[in-house]
Parts: sequence; structure tokens; C-alpha cells
Amino acid sequence: MKTSVSPRNKRRSTGAFSFVEVLIGMVILQIALLSFFLINQSSSSQSMDAYYEFLAASLGSEVVEFTQGMGYEWADKFITKPDIFPLDTWHGVLEKPIFAATSYFRECDSFERMISMKKVSSAGSGILVTVQVRVKSNNKVKSWLSRGQMSFSTIVMEKPAR
Repeated sequence: MKTSVSPRNKRRSTGAFSFVEVLIGMVILQIALLSFFLINQSSSSQSMDAYYEFLAASLGSEVVEFTQGMGYEWADKFITKPDIFPLDTWHGVLEKPIFAATSYFRECDSFERMISMKKVSSAGSGILVTVQVRVKSNNKVKSWLSRGQMSFSTIVMEKPAR
């Protein structure tokens, strides 16, 4: 006894996909790839933001640590005759570097800072050092960094007489 298979059933048994099934599979694959690329782009953006924020914090902390290391006497003389970096004006980091320009990353050229020094006295003589760091205008770093400006302050106190 022989059974015959109709051509319609024979085609289904070969494992071929229909056009609708292929389209559904392509839509699912596109959604998966799109979500992967969006997550990847978000991760990249956050890591670049963290990198440039760290760089800006390093540039601001550099001046604070430098003035603390030099001490009150140096800062007191520097207020009257600034020679290493200008006071109370925005200047590019690599235009007026504190150390050799080769000791900075190239990305530091994307930032500018303003350094202010002011004498204060309450429980003793001191100098308030304020450093503001921001991204230069029309710069690619501006698109990565979420903060517009960072500010750092310290007080360098005079040593008490013994």
C-alpha cells in the first residue's frame, strides 16, 4: 500500500521558511542590534564624561596643591607680582602651564582656568586660592562633559610665630 504525499505537504516538510517568518526574524534581530548599539553609545558617553571630569579635576587640584606646597610667603609675594600664571583672567592651560607643557596630556588644551588669590584674616593671616576650570568654547570636549565648570578652593595659612 502506497500513500501519496500532496505537493503542499511535501514543501512544508523540507524545512523552508516562509517570507513572513523571515520578516519577523529580521525585525527581532534589528531590535536586538539597535538596543545593543544604544547601550554601547551610552556607556561610551559616560566613560568619556568621567575621563574629562577627572582631567578637569586634576587641572584644578594642580594649582591648589602647588600653592599649598609653596606656602604662604610665596603666595603673598605672588599676589603682588604674578609671574607663573595670570590672576583673575581666563587662560588656556597649555598657554600658561605651571610645569613644562610636555608634562600635560594633549586634551588639557581643551580647558581653560581662572585663578584668584585674595588675602583673608580671621584667626590668622591666610590667602584664599580659588581655581575655576571650564571647557574652552567651540570644543569637542563640551559635547562629552556634563559639567560646565568646576571650582576648587583652599586657604594657605601663615605659619604661627613660635
